[in-house]
Amino acid sequence: MGGMNIQDGRRAGLLGSALWYGAIWGLAEATLGHALHLARVPGLPGLLMVPVAVAIMGRTAARSRGAAAVFLAGAVAASFKLLDLFLPGTDLPALSRPIQAILLEALAGAVLVKGMRWGKRERPRSLTERI
Repeated sequence: MGGMNIQDGRRAGLLGSALWYGAIWGLAEATLGHALHLARVPGLPGLLMVPVAVAIMGRTAARSRGAAAVFLAGAVAASFKLLDLFLPGTDLPALSRPIQAILLEALAGAVLVKGMRWGKRERPRSLTERI
């Protein structure tokens, strides 16, 4: 029969979490992030959008228990950020830095999740022991 095995179910959960939370993150970046960049206050977009990104990466990691889902969510968010090209006064060079920031945040989050070993019961380790 065409039943789903455990590995397929895990992969579907990972992909579903990444797409869902990546879309939320991307829409936040494309709307709130764009408005903050229009304010032209240095550092304001990063100051307000990084906590949003961290919260969404945390939810993605908690739901999927995988580092790959965290990075994939960032890739989805970065692609949503490209929707800003349809807004007046935005060009591709202006979007390159926020997109790079999203991808680097996602990479850092994935590395952190991978280092935390979600789902394994072991004694808590200090940050220096994880490196």
